[in-house]
Parts: sequence; structure tokens; C-alpha cells
Amino acid sequence: MVQEIAFTSNPNMDSALRELFGQLKGSPSSYKAVIFVASVSYDFPQLSQKIHEHFPGCEVMGASTSGEICGSKGFTKQSIVLTTMSDPATKVSGVIFDGIDQFPIVHKKKIADAAGKAGINVGRTGANKDCFALTFINGLCNAEEATLALLNAVIGDKEFAIAGGSAGDDLQFKQTYVSYNGETVSHGAAVLFIKTPKKFVIKRENIFAPTGKTLRLTGVDIETRTVRSINNQSPRRAYAQALGITESEAANAALTHPLGRAYGDDVFISSIASFNPDGSMGMYCRVLPNAGVDLMKPLDSVQIAEGTGSSISGELKKQGFVFLVNCILRTIGFEQQGLTGRIAETWRKHFPAYCGFSSYGEQENHLNFNQTLVAIVIEA
Repeated sequence: MVQEIAFTSNPNMDSALRELFGQLKGSPSSYKAVIFVASVSYDFPQLSQKIHEHFPGCEVMGASTSGEICGSKGFTKQSIVLTTMSDPATKVSGVIFDGIDQFPIVHKKKIADAAGKAGINVGRTGANKDCFALTFINGLCNAEEATLALLNAVIGDKEFAIAGGSAGDDLQFKQTYVSYNGETVSHGAAVLFIKTPKKFVIKRENIFAPTGKTLRLTGVDIETRTVRSINNQSPRRAYAQALGITESEAANAALTHPLGRAYGDDVFISSIASFNPDGSMGMYCRVLPNAGVDLMKPLDSVQIAEGTGSSISGELKKQGFVFLVNCILRTIGFEQQGLTGRIAETWRKHFPAYCGFSSYGEQENHLNFNQTLVAIVIEA
């Protein structure tokens, strides 16, 4: 697999596109897939159309962001990052669908058709170990879990790998975008199915550990991702008591002390979106009634990034394609701690090139979570 990466922060769209296209070595028809991520400071639907027009024979998928990631620049904002995939033996096929938060079942056939076009064996468990799906899901319509459930139901292979992230909008929380071949939606998802003989690794990085304190979500509104009560009392009060702080300090603690869900030996982070005036708690991913969650504490982010890079380098001696989905809350935390440069440099140490974006959520297989890094790496 060969990856090229282009970057621009030129605010003029036409000039920005000329810069991006001028940085690529191959002709527009020489790539299997083109993936781009961009700030909503650009007209995203128009940007998507123009990029697709330039690469008419490619699968072109994109997402709006809350910050971009580029190996040569590190963490950036108000920019566009475009990357390509080239490999003669790899098959790719994409699909986009809207209204995932309403009637997801109507998209079943078009998803199955796209998967089949990429050579995926729908309905055959264990037959797709050389395949995975890259997902970009709109980040403001609470549709991540529904999208993952739909994809897993259509593919019908419990071992099939899915990885991706939720589109952002520069923390405006108004409208996010995903696109495929020039079509843009704001209540759905874009999916790129990839079948490759190259070895690939999907790695999830967690920078938190349980404190040993468990909270019971005794009152939950699943649809709005709102926690109404914890341990049968106000969520803000219960959360503050567990941390040994005052209720007025709870909001400031949320970034460094999110909640975690345990699945066997794995812990998946559920980030706190807000504490509401009535003491209830908004969450960034689905919460279930009467679920037990762990109160988390931060670990050494740079040390963990080093471990993740070493682990991937150990599995894939030569990386040909590296795409990183990094939660916006992680990015904010790195910024507050002055760590963005060190994290980017650690990635640069282990990956010859990489790109990605700051997301509103991260996905792997059946689960949606927060404050996590998902790395998708394909060998050269």
C-alpha cells in the first residue's frame, strides 16, 4: 500500500485545492481511494464535489472535523488534509446513506451491494479477515450506535473489522458533514469497504484507568444520552462526591475524569458532555439504564503513545498507510497540557507518514466511545 498526503490551510477554496492537487505525485486516475478531512470553515458540500470531480475514477470519502492531523504539521485547525491509497491488489468500494437516525433498515441493500463490490462475503463469519470498513459518521445526530448495528447486521460476520470516527464542526455543534463521491449528508454515514492482501492493524488507544470507584446509572434517557440519576441521586452530586470535590468543580473535572465501561479486560470511555442546570448529565455516547460505570483517572499520554507506536511498529515493520482518529476531547486535553507537539513527534517517530482528524466520537466494531485514539494502519 502506498499513501500520499497533501495539506493546506489556504482559506480560499480554489487556491487550497490547487495546492492540494499540486502536492500529489500521481495522476488523478492512479489512485484507488481518496480520503479527505476538512474544517467547516470551508463550504464542505462544494469542497466534496470539487474533489470528486478531480478524481472521477476514484472512491472519494470525506468528513468535516474539529481539527485536522498531518504528519508534517502535527495537530492543525482551519485546514484540509487529503490522503490517497494506491495498491493494485486492493479492492475498495464506498457507500453513503442519510437518515440513519430514523429508518436505517432502508439502507440495507445499498450497503450489501457496496460490500459485495469490494469482494466482501456478506453473511459468512470468518470469511473476511482480509477486509475492513472505514466509517465516517455524522457526529450530532446520535447515530453512531445505529450505524454500527446496521453495518454488522448487513455484513453478518462477527469477526469483520470496522473502524472510524464521528465528523465534527470545529466545536460549533451545529452541523457536521460526511461525503462520498461528491454527495454530502448530515444525518448519516459514509463507509469505505477495503479488501486487501496487505496486513493491517486497527489499534485502539486508551489514556485512562479505573479509579476503583463504580457508579450506577439509575436513571437514563437513552435517546438523548442523558443521565438523570446516579446511585439514585443527582448525577452532578454523585459524581462530585466520588471525586471528593464540590458540585461547582464537577464540570472542570469532566475532561480528566470521564466514565468508563468495562467489557471483559477492555475499558471503553464515555465522555461527559455537560452538567445541566437540573444536575443531570449529558453524555457523548449511548448510556444504558442501571449500567455500572467506572470513574476514570488520567495516565501518562506520551508514554502510552510511545507504547502504541511501538506495538504497531512491531506488528507492521513497514507501514504504507496510517490514518488516525483522535477524539477532540483528547486534543483539547493535549492542548491544555502543552502536549500536542510531543504527541505528534511520538507518532512521527514510529510512522513514516500519517494523517487523520479530531473527531466527535470513535468507533470500533460494535462499539462507539470517546476520548480514544483509533489507528488504522496498512503495511507497505
